[in-house]
Amino acid sequence: MSDLYDRAAAVLGQDERGIRWPYGLAPPLRRTDPATYEQGAADTRARQEVMVTWAQRYGLRLSEAGCCPRWLLRDGSQGCRPRYGVGDPCTRYGTPHPDSGWLDHTVTWLKDTRPAALTAAPYDVDDHDRRRLAHWERADPRLRSAIGTGWYGFGTTQIVLWRSDRVAEVRAAEPLVRAVGTNRTNQP
Repeated sequence: MSDLYDRAAAVLGQDERGIRWPYGLAPPLRRTDPATYEQGAADTRARQEVMVTWAQRYGLRLSEAGCCPRWLLRDGSQGCRPRYGVGDPCTRYGTPHPDSGWLDHTVTWLKDTRPAALTAAPYDVDDHDRRRLAHWERADPRLRSAIGTGWYGFGTTQIVLWRSDRVAEVRAAEPLVRAVGTNRTNQP
């Protein structure tokens, strides 16, 4: 196994298909000509390396239960309850869903088995999105946010929202992205 595979298995976990890569980071299928496939595979591997290195830097592991900022407020990693009329509504999918604009390509992260961070990769970040991030920072003084370039690519912006009592400081993956040259804007 490769070093990246072993590191990714520790950060993301595995299932019957292999590493549980988040959407957009799974290795490409061989459905194109060899040169296009090799370029796509190299680009994906570079983005995977950025994600795994970023997560390791902060001691984070993938959570499949996270959904929206309310998840970060919990002590345990459990998903939003679909009881929208009774407390704890999801702010991504619930009604209303005020965070759905910026929560695109979301990945949720644990630190020591507890909700610690969520990352998103929206194509645009507008004033409403910035107000929502500020809302969460006001709603819970433990929450912090950062905006920069991340691993998803395709011209997206990375947003990180995290619990500062579980991870003191988090930055977007931007320095790592520059180091490997990912985040192409013209990829399908």
